Amino acid sequence: KNVCLTSWRIKVMDGNTAICVEGKRKDMKDLSWHSNAIMERIAHNQVKTSSGSIYLLQGNIDSASMRKEG
Repeated sequence: KNVCLTSWRIKVMDGNTAICVEGKRKDMKDLSWHSNAIMERIAHNQVKTSSGSIYLLQGNIDSASMRKEG
């Protein structure tokens, strides 16, 4: 199934073994959300996770919050 995220960023998962995306879900009143591990990039704004979900990344990456976390 497809999930649409806004204000998204890339996050490193436990022990630097994988990455996920984190952002606000458009279909759930901007609820904060993060994905499972990303397995592949389908398009410039679409990624597929280990659970088979496809994330549509809307807008630009939230680079300010990523910089803040290092």
